[in-house]
Amino acid sequence: MVLSVRDLDVSVRFYRTVLGLRPEYPEQAEGPPLTVLPLPGGPDVALVQQRDNFKGRFDSRHCGLGRLTLAAANLGVLEAWEDRFTRMDVEHTPVVHTEEGSTLVFQDPDGTELALFVPAEPDTGED
Repeated sequence: MVLSVRDLDVSVRFYRTVLGLRPEYPEQAEGPPLTVLPLPGGPDVALVQQRDNFKGRFDSRHCGLGRLTLAAANLGVLEAWEDRFTRMDVEHTPVVHTEEGSTLVFQDPDGTELALFVPAEPDTGED
């Protein structure tokens, strides 16, 4: 998965500092600057800064990625992320709980909407 960013250095710093991802810098013969961020147990996210970038923040009303949702291990972990985002002044919404699960929505420096999600515990009928 590739996300276009306005400033590669700012975005790499966000994903490294806020989410704890370890960037990889692949050798490139040509093309725009690119950094790969492997996700634990998931696909890689590549950040690319296009040379002709228009420098505007992402707007979800335009075609493109609506939201990138990542899994969190459990509700406790999700709530710990919410506390971390608050301490780090990361723009986010409070955790929302629904029948499907719990979601924490936040934004990267370009305004791309990201979320952490934990599915609801299955109802075993035992009460």
